[in-house]
Amino acid sequence: IMRFLRINEVRERIGLGRTSIYKMVNEGTFPKPVRVLGKKVAWVDSEVDEWMLERIAEQRDEVISEISY
Repeated sequence: IMRFLRINEVRERIGLGRTSIYKMVNEGTFPKPVRVLGKKVAWVDSEVDEWMLERIAEQRDEVISEISY
């Protein structure tokens, strides 16, 4: 089920503050919110989840690449 996340839900989900989230949005490194009603904006939950999975993959790849046998 697709759902929208408001800023407080995004903050809780990714563990970063409002300023950091909007900075990443402006830098193009975090999904952009969509306007849902008037000035109200929200994020698509699956886009936030994908962003999180990409961060995990990047970190795991870094760790793996540093291990030498």
